[in-house]
Amino acid sequence: MTLRMTVLLLLVGSFLVGILPALAQDAEVMEGRGELEMVLIHGLGSNVEVWDGMLPFLNGTFKVATFELAGHGHTQPIADNSISKEVTRLEAFIKEQGFAYPTLVGHGMGGMIALQYALNHPVDVNRLIMMDSAPVQMASPEQKNEVTDELLNNYDRFVAGRYSVMSPMPDITDQVVDSALKTDRTTFVSLLMSSFEFDMTDELHSFTVPMLIIGSELLFPNPDQTKAILEQIGFGKARSISFKRLGQTGHFMMLERAVYTASIVRTFGLDAAHLFEN
Repeated sequence: MTLRMTVLLLLVGSFLVGILPALAQDAEVMEGRGELEMVLIHGLGSNVEVWDGMLPFLNGTFKVATFELAGHGHTQPIADNSISKEVTRLEAFIKEQGFAYPTLVGHGMGGMIALQYALNHPVDVNRLIMMDSAPVQMASPEQKNEVTDELLNNYDRFVAGRYSVMSPMPDITDQVVDSALKTDRTTFVSLLMSSFEFDMTDELHSFTVPMLIIGSELLFPNPDQTKAILEQIGFGKARSISFKRLGQTGHFMMLERAVYTASIVRTFGLDAAHLFEN
């Protein structure tokens, strides 16, 4: 795996490091007409507003709640935040919403948090959808050291530089860079560094929750290499997964192609047996 690819995953999965050059109190709840439940979890440096374009197409079919990470958007930071602490917050959030059997949708680091929750509570999760996310942090020790140094010494330049290459659309690029730079700095660093030890690959062989991986063209540039990339980023031991590649998209597919992304999420949320292909 090239350094460029490894650093999209660090910023994509956790941020992932790697494949690019890689509230509860304030959560918005959309009441659906049915009993199906869904929780949307944004990624590192983002906020709940990233889902706004998709919500109208999920509302009415699902009872949808958007979970915001601490230190992001309008949610207050917590000390020494980590993936495990966000999983604990998510547990409390789901209980507060009165959800019994939700589908979890996680983007980037949100996918890591959703996966860890589903592994901890497999009988309480209906479906799992991971968007441009992975079950392991792919950065090498050397790359982790480089990223740590950049975060400590060139934080604004590092964050702006990484998020500026996540979308081919200038207006969306401006939006995601602005959101990332407004994220609480201590939270951003602690969450990203907590992902350095994240590795759920060995648990996937016994994981029975229906799982869909949605991959952007940015992460999966060549449709013919989908299987190889899925194995490369940690899904090789999964007993069964569905996959859908979104062409002409960067990492923030829910902003770039909101209606289409919502239709994929809705379809899998209703029927996990539906076959997704490249």
